[in-house]
Amino acid sequence: MPNAKPEDTANLKEEPAPAVIATAEPQAPSESKKIRWVNCMELGYVPSASAGGGDPSSSGAAPTLCSNICCFKCGKLGATSTCSKCATICYCSRECQLADWKKGTGGGHKYFCKAYKRVGPKMRISDDDGKKAAREDILTRIRFYACSYAVHKSQELGEGFLFLQSSSTLAELSLPVPKLPSGTMIEGTRSVLLHYLTMGEFDQEVCREDFEMASVRTDLTKMVEEYDKNEEMTVLMRFRCGHVAVGVAPLVPDYRVCKSLGKEYFGGGTEGALQLNLDDV
Repeated sequence: MPNAKPEDTANLKEEPAPAVIATAEPQAPSESKKIRWVNCMELGYVPSASAGGGDPSSSGAAPTLCSNICCFKCGKLGATSTCSKCATICYCSRECQLADWKKGTGGGHKYFCKAYKRVGPKMRISDDDGKKAAREDILTRIRFYACSYAVHKSQELGEGFLFLQSSSTLAELSLPVPKLPSGTMIEGTRSVLLHYLTMGEFDQEVCREDFEMASVRTDLTKMVEEYDKNEEMTVLMRFRCGHVAVGVAPLVPDYRVCKSLGKEYFGGGTEGALQLNLDDV
C-alpha cells in the first residue's frame, strides 16, 4: 500500500495527491450503517469565487455556461441533442451519444447519467435528497483515507470530528468526472481538505473566522459526545457554495483496519491537514 503522509497545511498545494487505493464495489449499507445527517444548512452568503472555481450548487448567482455547448463525447461545438434521461448533457450526433453511453469518459454516461441529472444544466442541486446523495457520493470516494485519518487523529487528540472543506462547490465535487454539463472540463483541481478538530479548536478557529458556523455547534457537540468511536466518525462538511452539513458516518473499513492504515499512512507525527484530489482517488 502507498505510504501516504499528511503534510503541513502551508505545503498542501505543492504536494501530490495520495495514490489510488483499489477497492471493491460497495454493498448497500444496512440501516445501522448509513450516514446519519443531523443538521444541514446554507450559509447566508456565497464565499468569494477567489476561493476556488465552479458554479454555485445551491445558492448564489446562476453560473455562466458555454454559449456554444460542446458535444460531451467528441468536444465539437454546437451540440444540440440532449440526453433524454438526464436532460443535461448534449451530443452532436446520435453516434456520439451511443458511443458515450457505455464507453465514454470514466466508463460511460450510463454510469453517470443520474449524477448529471442531479446537478442539471445550471450546476445547481436544489432539493435536499439531491444534496444528501451528493455528500454521500463524496464521502464514499474518499472514505478509506478519511476514516483512517480520523481514527488516527482521534488517538492523538481525543474526542473530535472530521472537518471536510473544499474550494469547489457541492455540485462540482459530486460529479463522477471533472466535466461540466456544457462538455468543458472543470477548471482547477477538485480537492477536499481534511482536518481533525476538537470542539475547542472549532470554537477558536472555525467560529472565530466564520460566526455563522456556530449555528451547527449544538448538534456537532452532541454527535461528538455520543457517536460510537469503534464504529463511526463525526463529520462536518463545508463547501464553497455555502452548503454545510453535520453527520455521523460509519467507519469503512472497520476500526481495526482504519487504525492500522492510519498508523501506516499518518504515523510520522507530522501536524496539519490532509488534502485529497478527488480525481486521483
